[in-house]
Amino acid sequence: MIDRHDYPVTVRWSDGKEGIATSRDRLPELRVATPPEFAGPPHHWSPEHLFVASAASCFMTTYLAIAEASRLEIEGLEVPATGTLVRGDDRRYSIERITLAPIIRLTDEADRDKAARLAEKAEAACLVTRSMRSSIAVEPTFEVVSEPALIDTRGTR
Repeated sequence: MIDRHDYPVTVRWSDGKEGIATSRDRLPELRVATPPEFAGPPHHWSPEHLFVASAASCFMTTYLAIAEASRLEIEGLEVPATGTLVRGDDRRYSIERITLAPIIRLTDEADRDKAARLAEKAEAACLVTRSMRSSIAVEPTFEVVSEPALIDTRGTR
């Protein structure tokens, strides 16, 4: 087992309220943007979507690992998820709740109780959902360019 591993990601602003996420781990580029609810463009993955997707995908991968180790055969697994954004009394936004509604398709009705126990184990073991209140360190670097880009009031070049 590993004791530590880093997951390097870089998000580079591209235009307007959009950017491109990349990783040294040779992952495909991912277009990201401010969500439309905050005046961003439609049809892009937003940080809010990715936050909810992180919880759902972690449950899925954790459940699959536990099911395999427990020799539970499943026919399918999908994890619909909803993150609820709220504005607090301090006027700041947060994802107050994430609801995961996994659909676990079994090959045998006799496995229902075992599958339910494994879902509870996966919920407790998912490292992403256990980390979601983790501390965030922000360590900015500032670079001054010789010819600054012209930026209009809408934030586009």
